[in-house]
Amino acid sequence: MSTPRDEDRLMDHKYDDIQEYDNPLPTWWNVIFWATIIWSIIYFLNVIPGVGSGKGRQALYEDEMAKAQELYGSPEQQAEAAIDEGAMAAALADPAKLEAGKVVFATTCSPCHNMDGGGNIGPNMTDDYWIHGNSPKAILTTITKGVPEKGMPTWAATLKPDQIANVAAYITTLRGTKPAVAKEPQGILMTPDGQPAGADSGAVK
Repeated sequence: MSTPRDEDRLMDHKYDDIQEYDNPLPTWWNVIFWATIIWSIIYFLNVIPGVGSGKGRQALYEDEMAKAQELYGSPEQQAEAAIDEGAMAAALADPAKLEAGKVVFATTCSPCHNMDGGGNIGPNMTDDYWIHGNSPKAILTTITKGVPEKGMPTWAATLKPDQIANVAAYITTLRGTKPAVAKEPQGILMTPDGQPAGADSGAVK
């Protein structure tokens, strides 16, 4: 048997002889629903400094970036710090560091240069032709600063200085190896000590 209260909650209209019953949402659900809407408005307005609780998301982000730059230097300064020929020379003499460089090469360089260095989108790393030079500093600079116009990222933003030194050292060990498929020469024929082998020896693509 329905109580008077139940009868009061019956709606006035029927459908297929069924009278609709007013069954409102629970109070706790309505509270959460409206609290979510109010919070979203505050969160959205907080993007503007001085509005909402706090300085604003953009201002907070800029503050954090400024603190990071103060601690670690600008991206350009970090890139310059990563060009460490001494660390690269040390890596060449340390099998463990060369192995670590090989791992970095496999995870970051192989998609463009192939696992064996034979070249894919990027140039062949096993021959004596180099687009940006084969001296330790040239290799470190190319990895560190990248070649954005050709699709090579600035790896200083991703790799640590020791990782760059290790992978640069590993790359030099690929010279003279025999990849399964070697891409055609690109760049200038270079001697092992980083000097052009001849004025008319270029194969720039």
